[in-house]
Amino acid sequence: MPKIVDPEQRRRQILNAALDLVVTKGVDGLSFRTVAEESGLNVGSIRNTYPTQHDLLAAAAEDVGDSMGRRLEGHDLSGTPGTHTVTTAAAAIGELLPLDEERRRENIVLGEFMMASRSKEVYRNITDRMSGDMQTVVTLVLTGLGVASDRAPQAATAIKTLMVGMTFDASTSHGALSPDEMTTLLTEALQAASERTH
Repeated sequence: MPKIVDPEQRRRQILNAALDLVVTKGVDGLSFRTVAEESGLNVGSIRNTYPTQHDLLAAAAEDVGDSMGRRLEGHDLSGTPGTHTVTTAAAAIGELLPLDEERRRENIVLGEFMMASRSKEVYRNITDRMSGDMQTVVTLVLTGLGVASDRAPQAATAIKTLMVGMTFDASTSHGALSPDEMTTLLTEALQAASERTH
């Protein structure tokens, strides 16, 4: 009797292996062969699911974005003034920071893709869209916090820049920022943005 393969389980197995490789070896360490070794599958199974390496890389990046998106669904992103306090704003935006092992892994993967996009066009569309999505989320949270809509994009750029710096610090071997320190810095920045509105 032929073995029944669950396509979703196979896809998940491949993506988990790909993400693990990006975390440990960077984007350049990702190939059909290395994913096959990491996942315990054969190269043919991987090619059957993702015909090209670009398809595999795009799916890995999308998977990280989808994971972050699912966490954000638990927060108000309507942009309606008064829907956020500094605490709830920090909780929403904190979903995008490496505050635990899962989010650290996601941020390492995104960082690897962003660095690769400097020299490889294939990553640029994905990383540009994700950067734009991050800007949108932060802007909506800030308007929910009461930051004026004409000021929110600039304030969001400042917060996003802080987030990128903290993520880089926490995701590299020299990084010393703890999750509590990142949360404190984010909260202080949100408080300052909120106070400039009043």
